[in-house]
Amino acid sequence: MNDILGYQGQNVVITGAASGMGRAAAQLLVDLGAQVYALDIAEVTVPVARALKVDMKDAASLDAAIAQLPADIYALFNCAGVPSPPFGRDDTVLINFSGLRYLTESLESRITEGGAIASIASTAGMGWRGALDGVRRFLALDKGLDSARQWLQDNSETVFDGYSFSKQCIIVYTMSRAAELAARGIRINCIAPSPTESGFMVALKGEGQIPDEAVELFLPPNGRYATGADMGQPLVLLNSKLAGFVSGLNIPVDFGYTAQVLMGQRDDLMGIGA
Repeated sequence: MNDILGYQGQNVVITGAASGMGRAAAQLLVDLGAQVYALDIAEVTVPVARALKVDMKDAASLDAAIAQLPADIYALFNCAGVPSPPFGRDDTVLINFSGLRYLTESLESRITEGGAIASIASTAGMGWRGALDGVRRFLALDKGLDSARQWLQDNSETVFDGYSFSKQCIIVYTMSRAAELAARGIRINCIAPSPTESGFMVALKGEGQIPDEAVELFLPPNGRYATGADMGQPLVLLNSKLAGFVSGLNIPVDFGYTAQVLMGQRDDLMGIGA
């Protein structure tokens, strides 16, 4: 029972490990004895096995990192993400989803049977049902970042908010890939965090670009922002052997915010119940 989560000595890959939820997850994985390969454009301070600098919107940068990753991978954690604003619409989608997809599909043949993939979506993506047609058209593209960028430029009327769209794509992608990956014994899930205190949130609010009161409309009923650890821990659990029969789920990690919305106890500001 000493290795109840199953990470001891296992190779795991995690993006966005320099800060926030990704950093919290990376530190926990190191503490659990995993061999952690961390990808981030910023400096990674967690004592991982190897840290690789990567730009998630650049295929060449991703390919260079992929070439340095191990042949056998137990778990992939997709934690890299940026807010919009200050990032533009196209870069937000490319970093938050398209780069995630490129990395996932480049590495999935290396993921061992019994392994898993976990990604960070958002409550901002929970209105995916209302955007499903556009999301499906975007997912029908190949994994190439150039084709994704061109589609975004050609379909500006479809994608008004790059952040929400990127998170809707993560949720639909996760559910869409579950059956195919299950045939190889690989699981895939994502979480939808509520507002979390992090450098991401600081950048999102930026110099008054998005006021505190606007973000606070989406705080959970416990009334507080989550911490990076509040999200990193469920991610680590999802990819662990304790969740070995859990796949194809988007799990709200929001201390009951989504439940409030679905039960009519709170305004549905994002179309979660649509």
